[in-house]
Amino acid sequence: MRTPLLLAPSVALLGAVLVAAAPARGSAQARAPEDGLRTSSLGQPGRWRWSAGAAMGGTWSGANEELATELRGAASRDLGNPLLGLAALQFEGFAGTRTGELDGGVRARLMFPFARAGVGVDRNIVDPRTRWFVSLVHPGRRGGLFGDGSVLRLDVSPGREFSVALGLEKPIQRGVPPGRARPRYDHVRLSAARVPSASVPDVQAVRDALADARERARWIGTVTVPWLDHASADRVRAEAAVLAQIASLRRALSPVAADGVVKPRRMDDEVRAFHAAVERAFAGALTAARATGDAIAGDAVADDPALAAEVAAMARTVLLDEVLLPYDRLLGQVKREDTTREFARRARGMFLHWLHVESGVPRAHIPDVLGVFVGLLDIVEENRARIRAAWKDSRFVWLPLQYALRPEEHDTQAELDALLERATGERFTDGNTVSYVINEQAQYQFSRMIRAAREYHVLWIHDVRGVDDGGDPDEQSYRHVLGSYLRAMTERVRAYDATGTFPSYMILLDHWFYALRGSRLWMSLLEDPLRHEVRLPRSHRAWADTLRAVQDSLRAAVAGSALLQAQRAQYGDRWLYDLVKVHVNITNAAEWTFWSRRFMRGWSVPDNMLRDHRKLSFYDISEEDPYRGEAMFTGAGLGENYSNLSWEDRSILVRGPSALTLKAAARQVLLDHGLTPERIPWALQPRERAADYDARVRAVTEGGGRTLRAMSVHNVTGYGDKEVNVAKAVLYTLMPAGSVIKVPDSLWNSAFWGAALAGCALRGGRVLVIIPAVENTPVPAFGSLEHAHGVAWRLLAVSRGLAPELAARGGLLRVGIYTSSLEVTDIPGKLQAVQATFAEHAWLRELYGFPAAVYDGLADI
Repeated sequence: MRTPLLLAPSVALLGAVLVAAAPARGSAQARAPEDGLRTSSLGQPGRWRWSAGAAMGGTWSGANEELATELRGAASRDLGNPLLGLAALQFEGFAGTRTGELDGGVRARLMFPFARAGVGVDRNIVDPRTRWFVSLVHPGRRGGLFGDGSVLRLDVSPGREFSVALGLEKPIQRGVPPGRARPRYDHVRLSAARVPSASVPDVQAVRDALADARERARWIGTVTVPWLDHASADRVRAEAAVLAQIASLRRALSPVAADGVVKPRRMDDEVRAFHAAVERAFAGALTAARATGDAIAGDAVADDPALAAEVAAMARTVLLDEVLLPYDRLLGQVKREDTTREFARRARGMFLHWLHVESGVPRAHIPDVLGVFVGLLDIVEENRARIRAAWKDSRFVWLPLQYALRPEEHDTQAELDALLERATGERFTDGNTVSYVINEQAQYQFSRMIRAAREYHVLWIHDVRGVDDGGDPDEQSYRHVLGSYLRAMTERVRAYDATGTFPSYMILLDHWFYALRGSRLWMSLLEDPLRHEVRLPRSHRAWADTLRAVQDSLRAAVAGSALLQAQRAQYGDRWLYDLVKVHVNITNAAEWTFWSRRFMRGWSVPDNMLRDHRKLSFYDISEEDPYRGEAMFTGAGLGENYSNLSWEDRSILVRGPSALTLKAAARQVLLDHGLTPERIPWALQPRERAADYDARVRAVTEGGGRTLRAMSVHNVTGYGDKEVNVAKAVLYTLMPAGSVIKVPDSLWNSAFWGAALAGCALRGGRVLVIIPAVENTPVPAFGSLEHAHGVAWRLLAVSRGLAPELAARGGLLRVGIYTSSLEVTDIPGKLQAVQATFAEHAWLRELYGFPAAVYDGLADI
């Protein structure tokens, strides 16, 4: 009869836990930090993680039954890299009631986060006894049971006194709100609702035209991104399947007879024939007499070729804008209910509206014309299903944009630019200046940009090494902390009385390498340069002394600033320590409530394995002046391994309006990690563009200098949008015959891109793929090398198996293996290697088409 008394406090305790653990909202970042506001940041993950919870359960020993309820508080610490989740130590205290009497005790548990399980020992203090138990944890859904990182926990203690407890556990005291740092879903939800039917006219000419269009659409889908990703545990069987697919492509590409002439079956010809067939179908629908008696008085039977062409053009426009582009923007993302029907319903409605309001199509013929358009939508959906069945994964379905575009609509730079903008949602901008940075200059540029900042600087990077490969403090990172950040802060403090501003220095650093490289060593100093003391090994005592001396100089500068001291008296010490620092944001921190089976088939993998690998540095980019700041897109991190002769990478410096997207992208990352819009740092908040912004860009563009048209796109980490993928797919599948695509990549791990490039070559493109040899690869991991081998073999098989077909279309597909023993800084050696390559391969001279003076200049150097 005591059970109701136990249930009531259980519910009350659980509610108290949820309310107490709710994250607090921060104050609005409505003014600049110099005006007394503190800057929000994600900070560093704590060494200890705290949680609170409530549970109810019971113990059974023979005929005795004891029911219990309890409140819990726990602290956990990872053993090893927290993103691996191999083990964590947890200590927990609990208090509650058991059979109506007070109860309490402590627990120690060894958790295995990756397995969602643990084992531990329970010591009851009120009724002294010790028991061992096992724990099982489950979040219920991505992000936690209530979307706040909460999990269900089942504790079972076997033995003569069998006990079980089911509880709710919620993280507390987190800088990043739990359950917010990852997408709620690991897929895109599409609606499978059927498109309202519309009958195709029962006219043979219409049906024949649609049948012709259907066959050609299938061919276009086959050749645009030919399926080559045959996976099998048996390599011989997998390679035999690839060769069979190449043979099938050879048959599809067989010459065809047209007007008595046998000629190669080319993509442009097939696309034109496809659109001609669709236009014939619309023309047939416009000329078909209806016997239903629903013609409106005054309507004449349409027999106007121009009207048929106008209807077909609108159909292509609606198909592109409402079906093909919306679906293809989801490239790389898993689609639940993979279908185009959701988009087709909207397209049907828009086309129907146009038919009635603007088209000029006689009312009696609108149902027939609509029937042809729905038939076109069906053709697209049939090909989506066929491509999906071939690739066996909705992430790799790309609907050819040729279904809505004629060859002459994407054969110029301006047309391709416009299509890229429509596909990605980003914009090309003129007036950008771009400079090339060779490997050994990247570290200097990092330092220069930090010291050049006057409003803000963002280092958005995957790797700032705390320790080197030998376990010692990393020298390059030490030099950046000392000579870049601390020196820049000291300079800005000394100028503060004159300028009244201090830059917001921000670092966005991915948690994986932060934990792996021991980055906390330097991040803790940068977060609190006025008070923190770095602890270094005795062998690095000189470094520690130098750091203290530089920190003393910074403190002296702060003490000597009359304005800072006056503001300190007004706003407090916390404001000062928040102003003079680097705002550290550790992104994609370990969070075990986000799991998915999408990453590895048949196995749940935590999102912790998905990394943000962007490497960017930018400062003072603003809406007020397109040329005030600057950005560097790079492949390097901060550390000794990026500054020696074993590492070679490329970077570019960009100044101009295209860099402004970086500010928005950094802001979005912070929003995605739980910062509310009002907590976004002042420097990253969106602002209105200056009235003369565009005029400044035009002045630079028209000023005779060397400027470029550019666009900046990003892939969101994990299960978010993939703008880069979409942009690449548009280019690989639409660039006209004769175009040259050269792709040097160290991580060829996707057969999809290999297939898209093979399709480009089959359309007459000239494709050069470069893959590093084992001794030259930066990631010599077995999985990466295995994928690269598979992609290279498939491309070689296509280039050899379809050599006549490629030659007939003017296409070229070459696979190069990058092998070099030259040192990174051996520029003369590299020039000699370039000369030797051009001398050995005459086709390269023809491909690049450089003037003879270029080769003479190389020889002179």
